[in-house]
Amino acid sequence: MSPVFKIIVGISCVLLGLGYLYRPDLVSRLNRVIREYFLNDAYIALERRKWGAFFLLIGFLFLYMGMAALDR
Repeated sequence: MSPVFKIIVGISCVLLGLGYLYRPDLVSRLNRVIREYFLNDAYIALERRKWGAFFLLIGFLFLYMGMAALDR
């Protein structure tokens, strides 16, 4: 992983931790929105082919990028 990616993940984890400590209502609201829209079982069941194709394409993209980086 690149250092920039690690820094971005670190900053987002720190912000999430601060959110849990100081504004748990915002984190709870964000959790509810994610559960209703992105992790909804009915939505996932209806859109499973689109999501499956999307994740396969993303997976192959990352595999290609990883294999290309190994060749250098």
